[in-house]
Amino acid sequence: MKLSCFILDDEEHAIEVLADYIENTPDLKLIGSDTDPIVALSKIMKGELKPDLLFLDIDMPNLSGIQFAELVKGKTEIVFSTAYKEYAHQAFDINAIDFLLKPITYGRFLQMLDKVYAKNRTNTVGPQSSFIFLQIGPSKKVIKINSDEIIYIEGLSNYVRVNMLSGKTHTIYSSMKTLLEKLPFNSFVQTHRSYIVNLKFVEIIGSNEVIIKGEHTLPIGDSYKKSLLKTL
Repeated sequence: MKLSCFILDDEEHAIEVLADYIENTPDLKLIGSDTDPIVALSKIMKGELKPDLLFLDIDMPNLSGIQFAELVKGKTEIVFSTAYKEYAHQAFDINAIDFLLKPITYGRFLQMLDKVYAKNRTNTVGPQSSFIFLQIGPSKKVIKINSDEIIYIEGLSNYVRVNMLSGKTHTIYSSMKTLLEKLPFNSFVQTHRSYIVNLKFVEIIGSNEVIIKGEHTLPIGDSYKKSLLKTL
């Protein structure tokens, strides 16, 4: 099920940027946009407009994004987008999912989406999901991966290789730390500086190695033993 998105910004260029990101991201659907906060507010309050995610500028005429968010609280989830970082504190006081500082890169947009799906897993917005979005290869193409089907992850210099249950592998340009933060914290654990494993597929744990589905034997680093045992 796709999450419906609406963009409210008084700058057409800002709308175009976010619209492009939304339309090129799996599981998101753009249902509209507006430059007039008064018009958008009326539609939301009447129930004519019911977005799952509202991308909201802060500095707008007649009604600021902060004021707008207060008025529609509980009717939609808010993602602020603004060129003014001094509004960040107020934005998070309203419990916004994220605060995007313009100019917004697609990489930063995807980080926001990770937060949305992390919130999904706590039943706060939309359906529960175990999916994560990752950029693969030099083209930076975005794919959706079911984290439940990841067997293990291997660090290889400046990128990582994600090994899937299906036998497929995906090359991700990311650090191990960044990728681990995207994954469900109670399902994945780093066993070595070069390996992250899905506990679902762990079959045997030795003193210095772990054997996972498919008879893959991976090392356990001395500095990771304590964390592994604690997680188990």
